Amino acid sequence: MVFACLLLAAAAHTAPQVELLGQPCRAKNVLAARYVVAPNGKEWFVLTNMNETAGMELIFIDFRSNTGRAIRAPAGAGSWALLQVPGNRLIVGTFYDGKFMVFDLERMEFVKTADFSGESYIWNLAIGSDGRVYGGTYPGAKLGALDLNTYAVEDCGAPAPSNMYLRYVSALPDGRILCNFGMEKPTDLIYDPHTKKFEEAPQTLQGISRGVSWNGYFLVGSQVLDGKTLQPVEPPFPLPPGEGGWAVDVNLTTDKVLYLRQGNAVYRYVKGDKELRLLASPELRGGGIYAATEKGELLGVRGQDYFVIQPGETQVTLKPIPVESAPRPTLFLRLDEKGRLWGGPHFGQTLFWMDTRTGKTVNTGTVCNAGGEVYDVAFRDGKVYAVAYAGGDIVRYDPEAPWDQWNNVNPRVIASVGEKGYIRPTAGVVVGPDGKLYSGWMARYGVYGGAVAITDPTTGETALIENPLGEQAVEGLAVDERFLYVGTSLGANGLPNKKGEWARFGVVDKATGQAVFRHEFEGASGVRTFWLDAQTKRLAFSVDGKLHLFDTVSRQFIDLPAETPRVGSRIVGRGDGKVYYGSGKAIVQVDLSTGNSENIAELPSGVSNVAVGRDGTLYAACGADIYRIRR
Repeated sequence: MVFACLLLAAAAHTAPQVELLGQPCRAKNVLAARYVVAPNGKEWFVLTNMNETAGMELIFIDFRSNTGRAIRAPAGAGSWALLQVPGNRLIVGTFYDGKFMVFDLERMEFVKTADFSGESYIWNLAIGSDGRVYGGTYPGAKLGALDLNTYAVEDCGAPAPSNMYLRYVSALPDGRILCNFGMEKPTDLIYDPHTKKFEEAPQTLQGISRGVSWNGYFLVGSQVLDGKTLQPVEPPFPLPPGEGGWAVDVNLTTDKVLYLRQGNAVYRYVKGDKELRLLASPELRGGGIYAATEKGELLGVRGQDYFVIQPGETQVTLKPIPVESAPRPTLFLRLDEKGRLWGGPHFGQTLFWMDTRTGKTVNTGTVCNAGGEVYDVAFRDGKVYAVAYAGGDIVRYDPEAPWDQWNNVNPRVIASVGEKGYIRPTAGVVVGPDGKLYSGWMARYGVYGGAVAITDPTTGETALIENPLGEQAVEGLAVDERFLYVGTSLGANGLPNKKGEWARFGVVDKATGQAVFRHEFEGASGVRTFWLDAQTKRLAFSVDGKLHLFDTVSRQFIDLPAETPRVGSRIVGRGDGKVYYGSGKAIVQVDLSTGNSENIAELPSGVSNVAVGRDGTLYAACGADIYRIRR
């Protein structure tokens, strides 16, 4: 009898089976592109592709043959900044490590990496009158200069210190650099490379994000400024037909060739031409034209596809980018009722799913027209409901129906809270007991605040409860029959953490939108990742990584042992009185009745996301790897 008990005890503590399922997330995220002609005459459409795990890459597309190659960069997770410079070189500015990289188009390899110490992003690039390449940064809102002879980097300073972004730099006709700072106190300054000083930009350039020099003029939107005085003058070129509505295309225009946009129409003009040349009038639906060839072809990217628009065309023919992406980590992990794991990349605006029984994996195309990423999904009646930054979109997708995102059929944007001022779904989305979708949001750039959106999944009708606990972002959300359970953070888009307040937790009446219970966690910056357990009626959540429990019946916080592991992922459960989360390399199980915790599995690397099936099987994301844990 004793022996049998020992066998049972040993079986109860048998090590879990940990199985690598694969690396399913393969989406691309292109943030910059250029048309270049290599020294051998080869034409390339060059894209910067983001990858947090393997590192960023340059994708070279031979758009004549629809073939391509990827060249891994020595630094950076991605790049918004790509510029061709003399000497058959490309300069790349990276994030999240703030470096300038030099790519040799003759040798077709990276030849130099130069660090901008202390900065995470280099946003875009411009050449100054001294021949150096200038770029603006985040989070220091600094201007940096790369010497193309020595590759030394000079920190030119942060003259608008209340701001975190120097988002755009533009070269004026005389080679000075227009600098656009934000988000806290937006301002425009001009940097003189010869005096190495900043001065206030004239009124004509205040509030301007970007401009471009052309033929001695500086063009901003539909304004033409004299290159010397920076005062408005009459356009020295023909205008598109009709009344106004045109603007210069700063991505395509060079010092010699002018490109104007009017609605979908793209016009080309070279000094001396008698009239504008209408190149094309394409409908892009979220795509972007990045470059123009010498023959007048327009090159662009839309999500996972690229396109070449011939002069005169009005339709866009999308072609998959002809390079396979390296695997990427997933921003979230959810398991549907059919045993499919769902996730999506950090930026890329796509989804993937993996059948946990067969291993079949599908990466979707772009799920909506806005750029950004899907933060979370929820499931109802066989449909997938996604919430996405940066347009504030709520998207319905039927994985069993034909794909037709181009016509907003499947997936379909059923609602958007972006127009209401909320763009980042920081608390994700859940299906409430009433069958409605509940999602939590952070306010638009430059504004503190947040909201809970309540959406009818059939009609898309959406109600907002704005700033339910004050002007803080909503970062945690759970719902029962009557109440919302809300957590907030001090974070904001484009602003430093809010000062003079702490992160909050509250119980909000759904009918009135008013908080009936509210608690501020002194010293805390974020209350996040909620799981409401159906059996115990207890809520598990994280306060700056520390696990907390709240009894929704008594409305009291539950004391936990001091040694409870910290929370490093979302908290998940299956309504049986237990929750799970990642903590370092471990998966932690917590009994909500007792508060006791134990490490039930050890993974090869840090656990970023966890999901649990109805049978108790666990799934974990570690970097780009997805594991299954059977116990």
